[in-house]
Amino acid sequence: MTDNWGFYERRAGNEQMRVLVNIGYKGTAPPADYSELLSVTVNLYPVRERSRNNKQVIVQLEELESKLEHWLKRTADAVYIGRINAATRLEFYYYLAGGKLSGETLRAWLDEQWPHRAQSYIKPDPEWEFYRFLLPDSLEELFVHNAQMIYALIHKGDKIAEPRNVYHWLLFRADEDRISMEALLQKQGYVIEKEKESQPEQEYPYPLVISKYEDVRLDTINARVRELHRLLDGRDGRYDGWGSAMKLSAANRFRRYMRRGKESAQSTLRRVFSRGQSQSNQNQPGKR
Repeated sequence: MTDNWGFYERRAGNEQMRVLVNIGYKGTAPPADYSELLSVTVNLYPVRERSRNNKQVIVQLEELESKLEHWLKRTADAVYIGRINAATRLEFYYYLAGGKLSGETLRAWLDEQWPHRAQSYIKPDPEWEFYRFLLPDSLEELFVHNAQMIYALIHKGDKIAEPRNVYHWLLFRADEDRISMEALLQKQGYVIEKEKESQPEQEYPYPLVISKYEDVRLDTINARVRELHRLLDGRDGRYDGWGSAMKLSAANRFRRYMRRGKESAQSTLRRVFSRGQSQSNQNQPGKR
C-alpha cells in the first residue's frame, strides 16, 4: 500500500490535537496478520525543560520519530499509521503482525534511545478500530486539503502571512437557501462576489462565491472553513473550497519571472529543434 499522508487539527473537549495520519489504508480491509496496535507516547514537559529553544525540541522529536520508524520497520516490519501532537504529549502509532515484537523489547529500545519519559503499549486491534478513529471526518478532510494547499503556496514562495482577498465557494441545492445564506454572510462581514465565476453542479445548481480580506496561514484558513461549515449546517448546501492570489516577495517574483522565461526559451528551442529534425528527415534520400 502506498503511503498517503494527511494532516489536520482536531478538537477533543478543551484539547487541541494536530493529527498526521496515513490515509493510504482508508477504504481497504486491514492487512492480513497486522492485528496489534503499538503506541509510544512522549511526555513533552521534560523535553522542553532541558532544551534551550523550541527548534531544539523539534529536532529531538524528529530524530526520535525517524529512529523509531526505521527500527520498527527493520525489526518487525511495522506499519506507521499516524501520530497525535497535543500540548503536553506526542503519540506515535503503528500496526504489527501478531507476535512480531514484545513490549519488553520495545521498552528496552526506548530506554536506550530516548533519555526522557515515554510510555508504550502493544494491544490487540485486529479490526484497526484506532486507525478508523484517526481518519478525518468531513470537516477534517477540508483541513487536510487546506494544509496541502498552504504547503504548496509556501513551496512556491508565497508570503502566507500577508493579507489578500481569499475567496470561498459554496454550492446549494435550492436557490432560497443560497439567498438566505447571502444575507447571513453579509451580516458576518463577508463580501458577496457576484462577478466571480463558479461552476454549478447537477446536484448543487446554485453556486455562491464570497470573500474575506485576510492572510492564508493554516490557523486562519481552518478557522474560516470551520465557521462556514457551521453556518451551512441545516441548509442543503456544501463547502466547495477556497483560493486566492499569491503574494510573493520581490526576490521570489524575480525568480518566478526568470523561471518562466527559461521554460519559454526551452519550449521554443524544442519546437525549433523538432522542425529542424523534421526538415532534415524530409531531405534524406528515400524520404517522401
